[in-house]
Amino acid sequence: MDLIGEFVFRERRDEQRGSGQFGKVNTNLPRLSSIEEFQLVLLLCEFFSRPGPDATRNAVFLSLFGGSVIRTSVLNKLISTAVSGSIAPLLCAAGTWMQQLGCTSPASLELAQCIVRDFVIFSKKSSEQLKSLPLVAPRFAANLMTAVTDLYLNGSGKTLDSPPDLLLDVITEWVSENPSLCLASQQQLALPSGAIAMPVTTPLAGLIRWCVLSLLVTDRQELYSKLHLAVLQSLLEATPPVTTPPTLQPINAQHLMLIVNTLQTEMDNHLKAGKSLDDENLQSCLERFAQAVQVGLTSRCIFGNINQLIFRLESLPGKNKLLQIVINANKSSL
Repeated sequence: MDLIGEFVFRERRDEQRGSGQFGKVNTNLPRLSSIEEFQLVLLLCEFFSRPGPDATRNAVFLSLFGGSVIRTSVLNKLISTAVSGSIAPLLCAAGTWMQQLGCTSPASLELAQCIVRDFVIFSKKSSEQLKSLPLVAPRFAANLMTAVTDLYLNGSGKTLDSPPDLLLDVITEWVSENPSLCLASQQQLALPSGAIAMPVTTPLAGLIRWCVLSLLVTDRQELYSKLHLAVLQSLLEATPPVTTPPTLQPINAQHLMLIVNTLQTEMDNHLKAGKSLDDENLQSCLERFAQAVQVGLTSRCIFGNINQLIFRLESLPGKNKLLQIVINANKSSL
């Protein structure tokens, strides 16, 4: 790892004489220039395009990039180039890397922002390479969706920011054409001997959050309605065998409770502003969430503290007929 740092990325370290240990990074020594970064990206594209075992390729990629924050410039350029060139082996390795670090880790989120910037924000229309990404590297596409859904309508800020229309269009097309894409990250990983696969987070909870909370920020619901239908279809197709361990089911109830928290805040704000909870968009929001929860529970796609999820739904202010039916049906079965 020290050799990779020094000879690939020029992260030189001063040797503390007599101690036999490496000291801090010497920031006075030159980093990779822009030309050297470009040359390194081309060399890595060529290397990862060569035939060979997936486990070896994934091991090399993880060794090169790991969780290092000072290599993100090279990494982002590399993956953006791989998307442009549809370099499947490299994108598959990147999908494994995202999964091992966590799709919502800072490094994965920065990579997702880079892809959105290069292929969505700076584009007038979606590229064919981006559209075909699920066919080229389904695991990478699924993990990219998980990361991207965390960037928008996440309820963690003061405002709910909608995803760019072009991004919404691409993701809706991905899920509509291939409902099983959301489960691509659950396929077995090719890891080196002794490595432990990290828990999988599918994009389903994030997509449900987009479909539900979008009703609070925009009236342009044609695409969101299409995405909502595609997500419900994905949930129906995702029904796991009865023998499947709970943690391998695609949605953690805790992630759905985060949506409930945002709904609670928005409904409280409605009441403070003197608005009625019978607002059409708010009611549609609750109905869409009720549909997703019911389909998720019926298809056994939700694991974790389902009792707590139902309790939190029941504690929401106001009444929604469909949501109440879902609550009552599942209270009796728990």
